[in-house]
Amino acid sequence: MLHPSYSELMDKINKDAGEPVVKSRYSIVMSTAKRARQMVDKDYYTLPDHARKPLSIAVEELYEGDIRILSEEENKKFQEEYERRWVEEKAKRAEEEARKLEEMEAMRLADLKAMQEEDDEEDEEGLDEADFADYDDPAESPEEGEIEDDSAEEG
Repeated sequence: MLHPSYSELMDKINKDAGEPVVKSRYSIVMSTAKRARQMVDKDYYTLPDHARKPLSIAVEELYEGDIRILSEEENKKFQEEYERRWVEEKAKRAEEEARKLEEMEAMRLADLKAMQEEDDEEDEEGLDEADFADYDDPAESPEEGEIEDDSAEEG
């Protein structure tokens, strides 16, 4: 047995709304079913009261005024507001992403500039003969395929 009854729910909802919003049981069934589905889908059902089913919780929320059924006019206004906020949020996220990309590009350019300046400084210092002192003279290196054997000279 459903408690509160459909007629009690209809009377309470319509009384709170001022004008009749709910004219049939269908509106109550649909709104409570949608709310119960939200609870299941989003794990709202992990409430301390595990013994109660989501539909029972949804009916109680509707009766207590925690959720409500919107009239067509209210629903239209709600949808318009929701869409407006969604567009604003999307634009805000796009601006934030563009700002981050600009910062990353500026950092990359600064790194490239620093690397170029380091290379320029090294080029200005020049290289002395001492820089190449550790390298062997290519004329003194063994021919290809020829292996130097230091052990043969010792024995």
